[in-house]
Amino acid sequence: MQDNLIEKARKYIDLQETKQEKQNTLRDLQSEMFGEGSEETEKKAREFFSDVGGGEQQSAKTQEIDELRQDLSELEETLETTREEVQELLVDVQFPLNETIDVEDEEVVFPYSDEIPQEVIDAIESVLEDDLSKEGVIIETDAIRVETADVDGAMEQAMSRIQELRSKANMMVDVEQYVDDINSRDEKIVKTLYVLHKSDNPLGKKEIEERIGVDAGDLRGTLYYVLDNDPYLKKSDSEFSLSDMGRRVIEAYIEQHGSPEDLPEGVEA
Repeated sequence: MQDNLIEKARKYIDLQETKQEKQNTLRDLQSEMFGEGSEETEKKAREFFSDVGGGEQQSAKTQEIDELRQDLSELEETLETTREEVQELLVDVQFPLNETIDVEDEEVVFPYSDEIPQEVIDAIESVLEDDLSKEGVIIETDAIRVETADVDGAMEQAMSRIQELRSKANMMVDVEQYVDDINSRDEKIVKTLYVLHKSDNPLGKKEIEERIGVDAGDLRGTLYYVLDNDPYLKKSDSEFSLSDMGRRVIEAYIEQHGSPEDLPEGVEA
């Protein structure tokens, strides 16, 4: 595996960890100052403190929050740049095979000459928003394993899986392909991505249906098809949010086409 890919992948993981630490610090400060309210609550509280209080201690706290937000904004830009650099390197990704083949029971193993650090595998999975191991091909730190006793078949399966990963990286580099994809499909997909992008929090299916203006139950098939087959959505419990790729795609869509038409009144444009 290329040294620069390993270096960028490690940098990506470090940036993610730093971002999480700063987000936790920001949440703690916001909770300390403004309770568990929304951004609107924070805005009103700032106005209240300024008008009624005006103390230097409060000013120092709000300044610390503002500085943290600025740090996070700059960190997000660096993280996005690093993500794109890793994606570009994955378009032609190669693995450090030592050019031997081991057959172990019902498994064919292609060992590496050098181990791949686990954090690099974690970074690649995060950047591609996909598991490296899939469909009987297991990509690990020390080898590629294929669940078959047929050596020829194992090589074909491993090659197919790696080509899938390269193709996905290539499409992620070219976001325009995804913009064209959602623009040519059911308009409910674009509207769903749009309202999730505008929302501060994950949304349940019913909430999404209300916000895009469709009847209850109309979105179910589309929503779960996109979740299972496209890189746009994430689901936690019963709520949906945008993946990193989904966010990039809808932002590019908005830049090109503007907000979707025929959204219910009250949905932010």
